[in-house]
Amino acid sequence: MDIKMRKTILRVGAAIAAVLIVAVVVWLVYIRLNSSGTSSATTRSQPTSQITRSSQQGSQLQTVDYNIEYDGKTYDKNVVVYVPDAYKQGTPMNILYLMHGSTGSGEQTAQAMQPLFDQWIAQGQMEPMLVAFPTYYPDRSFVVSNYSADYPLNHFFATTEVQTVMQKVESQFTTYASETTDQSFEDSRMHRAFGGYSMGGITTWDVLVDQSQYFGYYMPMAGDSWIGQTTGNSSTNEVADTLVSGLEKNGYTPNDFKIIAMVGENDGTKSSMIPQINALRREHSNVINDNNLIYWENDNGGHSQESFEIETEHGMQYLFK
Repeated sequence: MDIKMRKTILRVGAAIAAVLIVAVVVWLVYIRLNSSGTSSATTRSQPTSQITRSSQQGSQLQTVDYNIEYDGKTYDKNVVVYVPDAYKQGTPMNILYLMHGSTGSGEQTAQAMQPLFDQWIAQGQMEPMLVAFPTYYPDRSFVVSNYSADYPLNHFFATTEVQTVMQKVESQFTTYASETTDQSFEDSRMHRAFGGYSMGGITTWDVLVDQSQYFGYYMPMAGDSWIGQTTGNSSTNEVADTLVSGLEKNGYTPNDFKIIAMVGENDGTKSSMIPQINALRREHSNVINDNNLIYWENDNGGHSQESFEIETEHGMQYLFK
């Protein structure tokens, strides 16, 4: 091999090495920017609302910060809000508050549901709406494997914390509440829904009892009411009495609310939900009927993330109709 050819080979080799080095650097930068699986943007559209994730369909997940006092201590928390592409600040939009189950969080649930909401909206299976994903744990130190230990947190959220969350979220986004006052929330209740899965479903029943003046739609999934733990009246009929007590106290008629109760066909919580549903229909037919209390079973469904998604999709067709 002559000297000229050898120099040519060396120059080509050097050029290839330089290209490879540039490619590696670009790849490392890409990995660093995307290691969290979310957008790195930190632009705030509102003082306490931070864009945490955007989708190709144009929807966003934004976080709204707040603090809450629980058991004598103040906790810094946030709620993640799904903002569809159709949302425009200043134009009112319906809102659903959707609660996770045991060991979960609002952030995890929001990230799992965002692409599904995008798809359902695009396919006309879900109307564009704001969806707020709160977390009932004060912080992660409260997460335990014994899900039944969560109920005091579920009850606290439903009776107290939910109002703080509403005020914070609906001061940042345009809903049908013209202002964040009790009267405005009451006037706009048919544009507000609450739902949840498993322990989130149990939370939903408590919201029905204590917050019916603020919510017109309820979507409890894979969970019956545990309200008897706080009232001491835990028979099936007594629980049914408690569940309608807020509706009756506020003078609501059968046309003033809708409950969409759902569970998997093979979900163990089904055996607790059915007697409660039957008692509501049997003992309170003056308030409850087949139009405002819908019960649906997810075929072959168990107690899982997949069932949560299927049941949420089914429930969407009843909201804000």
